[in-house]
Amino acid sequence: MVGKILNYGSINIDEFFTVPHICKSGETLSSSSYTMRAGGKGANQSAALAKAGGKIYHAGKIGKDALWVRDYMSEQGIDMSLTKLAEDENNGRALIQVSQETGDNAIMLFPGTNGTYDPKEFDGLLSQFGPGDWIVQQNEISKGGEMMRLAADKGLSVLFNPAPLTRGILDSFPFDKVSVLVVNEHEAEDLCREFGGNVSLSSSTGLEIAGELFNRFKTMQGVVVTLGGEGVVGKFRDQGEIRDFEVPSRKVPVKDTTGAGDTFVVTYININQ
Repeated sequence: MVGKILNYGSINIDEFFTVPHICKSGETLSSSSYTMRAGGKGANQSAALAKAGGKIYHAGKIGKDALWVRDYMSEQGIDMSLTKLAEDENNGRALIQVSQETGDNAIMLFPGTNGTYDPKEFDGLLSQFGPGDWIVQQNEISKGGEMMRLAADKGLSVLFNPAPLTRGILDSFPFDKVSVLVVNEHEAEDLCREFGGNVSLSSSTGLEIAGELFNRFKTMQGVVVTLGGEGVVGKFRDQGEIRDFEVPSRKVPVKDTTGAGDTFVVTYININQ
């Protein structure tokens, strides 16, 4: 049974441009539609948890230009009492191209307030959480590794989605504190390379790549690797035994993949509530 869930994550203003195809280098395209929405990996995951019936506390920072995002997240059932207003900072933003041909996207990020998280605030944020609770984190904010270490040392379980996966991430986050790691196939390959491995989906199965990550940390409860349209695989420790999972996906028409990974990430916690 999961206790309280704290998402220490990003909050963005997402600007969507519908284009014939993803823009190439040197190319100018006209967008057939433009939409502005609440977003960010952190906010997306909090919204998915709330809509699935979970009790979620979101801690983060917003600029004055994103007060409407905070209000919207509250309306979705997310506790926003731990999210602070940064008076003199612009909010984080994402410019998102969505291809009419394939439904795929390409995203450019501006960190804004997501890059101003301060370790001095961490102890206060964690004061109402402890053993039995979970913290959900991504890699779209500053100083996330320091928060992860403090949370784990206080007894919280850690669900980590290291996206976007950046070079040197092993130096920024204490992976030995992670309870459940959730990555997509490309992030899994890149993370293996960060460890010095040489695996890829061209020569290894998704489950083999999950195992490569899983075996790095004996305290990690599980590793989940999503494979896009091919489904998902995972390796978990269950009362001393290691269990493998391979779940194919249902084939459905693709409209827009934005936020699909974020929605999936929180499934593990929700089904354990």
